[in-house]
Amino acid sequence: MREFYFKDKKTNVAYRGFQPTTDLDCPPFDYFRLGHAYNGANLFQDILRVKCPIQIPDDLVRKFVLKQTDDMIADKLANSKPHPAIHQLLTNESLSHKEQNKLLKDVTLSSSDLLWLNKEAQDLGYLMDIYHEEKYPEKFDDKKHPLLIKKKKDGSIEKMGATDMTEGEMRALLEQRKVIQARIYHKANVWHCFYFTYKGLAGEESGIMGSKPHYHYLSDKSGIKWDDLVSRIKGCDMPSSKVHVVIDR
Repeated sequence: MREFYFKDKKTNVAYRGFQPTTDLDCPPFDYFRLGHAYNGANLFQDILRVKCPIQIPDDLVRKFVLKQTDDMIADKLANSKPHPAIHQLLTNESLSHKEQNKLLKDVTLSSSDLLWLNKEAQDLGYLMDIYHEEKYPEKFDDKKHPLLIKKKKDGSIEKMGATDMTEGEMRALLEQRKVIQARIYHKANVWHCFYFTYKGLAGEESGIMGSKPHYHYLSDKSGIKWDDLVSRIKGCDMPSSKVHVVIDR
């Protein structure tokens, strides 16, 4: 994961968080569990620096936030069950491509379902490769990009850092870029790839299913080789997928 922290000294507005990069052979459940806890600890430390006159050691803060994270996860798991379609997908390696697609048809996943996906995958011995790739329009290559561009709900643009780009160009850069994030759960020769585009996750792709936030799905049964898949991910040129797994955001 890649940590980011931007702060505008003029407005005192700050953005902090983590963004997946290319991370290979990760335990999927711990990847998101520890990432969430680490980010939460950083945010908590920011608050303490402002409101607490006593300096609290970083390791104590991180242990506290990890305990809070684990308690939250335990509560979510205790009050939910694995999604039956995802459970079958992970446990039944004999499913054909057609059967996998049929299984995932009309599936909607909640945050608890995604939590179970990662927990079950890790419990079953899967590792996860995660990729985050972005491709920008070449017409902006000669421009000085700011450190941060944010499109607000009203369509206006907020930026941090020096740039020679107009507001219209920054808006076009965000709207025309290609972003692929892929999560490949793999065990020996078996793999399941869930990937999304930013437009797809926002429900801004074409078609009836494209209007809902969704993941796409591919597997080792989809007729694409592993090396070709990784190459397509890195080029932000994904093969077509008939499966749209709706995400309840």
